[in-house]
Amino acid sequence: MTSFIYNPALIRQKQMEIEFLSFFHGHGFDIIDLPVVESFDWHGMTEDDLRLMPQRETWIQDGTVHALRHDWTNSIVRYLNKYKIDAERAVYSGPVFHSGNETKQLGMEVFSDRTPEQQESLGLLIGFMDDRFGGLPKTAVISHYALLPTILGERILEPAIRRALSQRSESALKQLLGDHPLPALLGDRPEAQVHKLRSEFPEIGPVLEELTGWEETLRQSGIEAVYPDITALPSQSYYDGVFIRLYGEGRTAPVASGGQYTARKKAFGMGIFY
Repeated sequence: MTSFIYNPALIRQKQMEIEFLSFFHGHGFDIIDLPVVESFDWHGMTEDDLRLMPQRETWIQDGTVHALRHDWTNSIVRYLNKYKIDAERAVYSGPVFHSGNETKQLGMEVFSDRTPEQQESLGLLIGFMDDRFGGLPKTAVISHYALLPTILGERILEPAIRRALSQRSESALKQLLGDHPLPALLGDRPEAQVHKLRSEFPEIGPVLEELTGWEETLRQSGIEAVYPDITALPSQSYYDGVFIRLYGEGRTAPVASGGQYTARKKAFGMGIFY
């Protein structure tokens, strides 16, 4: 005989999803859903698709590659490129699967290049976390994907340099870049890094000003510890603007992350992992 056990944690999870969807729907976001199983045509795969395949749970049936959803933004970008979402702002909830592990995700997307509208949505998400998750995230790490291409030029494409950046290895970067100022910057405090960037690379001023605006949004939302990261590399080719990670107290993994990307037009999205 099969028995069913009452699971309060599962009830709370479902209630959280309903509250999140209802909260953002009340602020003008359309609720969307996409299949958890995605289908790929081998001949139509992009470089992003191929790069992510080792991290996906995949199988082949009738000559078609199927995979469990790896990332909501990736799924939305793929959907936008194939079809059309009429929504200007969207909210979602559902699982994602990374290298055999399932994670629950709540998220929102703004399909607009208007920065104030994007920043307003970020404030809404942080406010929801403060109200429903028992407090604000304590720390934010912020970057911009135009920083490294401006600092390094075409050398940003070199695999050895990208590997050293992902490992934050000053010694490896010094060996690869010689007397370039970037390796020395990594040893400085974040505030000093930004000051030196302005001095060493005057052309980067507009990007740093853009970051300052997002930093102000985070501080106005109650997050006082905001740190720049000049080594951020996009995980997907469509990420091309500001990138933000939010951390809880004592947490080494982000509780939420996201940023600006291009999918037919500029957009912004953030996801909460819970």
